Amino acid sequence: MSDTAKLVNQMFVNLVKLRLDDRIAKQAASVVDGVVDKVLSESPEATDETKRRIRIALCGMLAHGWALGMNPYNSPDITVDRKPLEVRISKDILIPIESLKALRCVTTDKLGRVQKAFFEPSAESKVKERIDKILGEIARKHWAK
Repeated sequence: MSDTAKLVNQMFVNLVKLRLDDRIAKQAASVVDGVVDKVLSESPEATDETKRRIRIALCGMLAHGWALGMNPYNSPDITVDRKPLEVRISKDILIPIESLKALRCVTTDKLGRVQKAFFEPSAESKVKERIDKILGEIARKHWAK
């Protein structure tokens, strides 16, 4: 394991009280090393001590961000403005992220078009209502005339 991966692990243990998988630590270390190299590529007079301090600062920032919820296992339902988070699923259709989280199985045809979509039982009625509302809006928009 590289020195940066060890540093990432140590920062997570000390600041977040979490031990990372070796695979995740190596991925995080490669990101930190890439940022350090990019930042210091424009500063030829940087010493090894400067590189070490920047590496430590970046590892600490990474651990703090993870602790605050900026990690791949956290996907919120609302934005910072307290509005529902919506995801664009086609050119003109947005769907709430909670509907996508409730998705359990999708079957497609050979062209990649969705044939069937199965949701959690409790969310199925909400999703059906949302889909009916979207289809109604499209019908009014394009075929009301």
